Amino acid sequence: MHYGVILICLAMNQTPAVEVVTLSEKQVKGTIESLTANEVVIKSTEGTVVVPVSELLTIRSSQPVAPSAAEGKFVLKLTDDTQLGVSSFISAGSTVTVGHAVFGDIQMPVTAISSIRFAPADPKVDQEWNQLLERSVKKDLLTVRKGDVLDHLDGIIGSLNDTTLQFQLDGDDLSVKRERAFGLIYSKRDSTSKKATARLELVTGDRLSARQVEWNGKKWRVRLVTGPELEVAPEQLSTLDFSQSKITYLSDLDPRSVKYTPYFNYPGVIVWEYKKDRAFEGKPMFLGKVEYRKGLAIHSQTQLRFRLGGEYRKFQAVMGIGDEIQQGDASVIVKADERVIFNGSAKTRVAEGPLAGQRPEPQKLDLDVTGVVELEIFVGFGSEGEAVTDIGDRVYFGNARLLR
Repeated sequence: MHYGVILICLAMNQTPAVEVVTLSEKQVKGTIESLTANEVVIKSTEGTVVVPVSELLTIRSSQPVAPSAAEGKFVLKLTDDTQLGVSSFISAGSTVTVGHAVFGDIQMPVTAISSIRFAPADPKVDQEWNQLLERSVKKDLLTVRKGDVLDHLDGIIGSLNDTTLQFQLDGDDLSVKRERAFGLIYSKRDSTSKKATARLELVTGDRLSARQVEWNGKKWRVRLVTGPELEVAPEQLSTLDFSQSKITYLSDLDPRSVKYTPYFNYPGVIVWEYKKDRAFEGKPMFLGKVEYRKGLAIHSQTQLRFRLGGEYRKFQAVMGIGDEIQQGDASVIVKADERVIFNGSAKTRVAEGPLAGQRPEPQKLDLDVTGVVELEIFVGFGSEGEAVTDIGDRVYFGNARLLR
């Protein structure tokens, strides 16, 4: 089957019920009327709602569809971050043909392939396989399992059929039995994942990285970054995520620098180094009884600096002392290229006024970082200074994110 339209499913060509979430966290429920490169149109109980694609975050199916396991016995990964469960993998010349339980046969250039794993998941070797995937290799890798260890050969992957793999090692051509190969990792090519405008999560667990997505009234029409066009039936879609090209979570970045000064600084004392996507002690982050699976947990006397490189326009987060803390008081300063853009505090109790003694609502930060090269977050002692222990000074930045 050549490049072209690949049908995922012909049944249930009905207008799907969806939940649309925008960058401003507005939620719209209804049925989708259209999706183009410019806008999505939803018919809701309040009428027709039009959302520009530039403000679109996610489209989720609101129909209760039970996940179904992908029938493919091999795991294929492409350079655009697409992942498919496939039942066959044949390579000849510059073209690869893979078989999919729903797609049928799909052809793509060998340059689109990142890796193919023939062996099923096994915790004894999964970590080692993942480490090999992360390596920057100049040659192709043929991996072979020996007991609970993965061995590999560096060379050039050639043609491959159901029984035999051609592999060039140190200039010699080898014929390797297909059944001996644990998996193949192709030499690192330039990743094309950043060219994706959206990512589709299917109920089978497959993941598609798309350059373009449209709704044609019956199916989702998807053009992958690596080339092929797919048509996805509504019951196959779990989530359509547009956030990749618009949002970067701070927890997905490594700070340029980290400075932390413990309250007590001697051997054996517990220190509270900042955490990503979880609270301290490995627990979930809760602010105002809402769980945040993305974000930063920062203790007092911690300074984090992130390099933004002038690529973003907004820094947003929901900030406050963690719900599990009964007594906490911390100052928070956010700087953009040494310029203070936020100077406030996070507390567990309002000090004065009509709400004195009550727990304040978490604060929503929406700060302009247009053109900013470096962002700094500093959490310090609160208004009481060092008069009390700092154990409760745990400031959570839920959904801390940068918008392009």
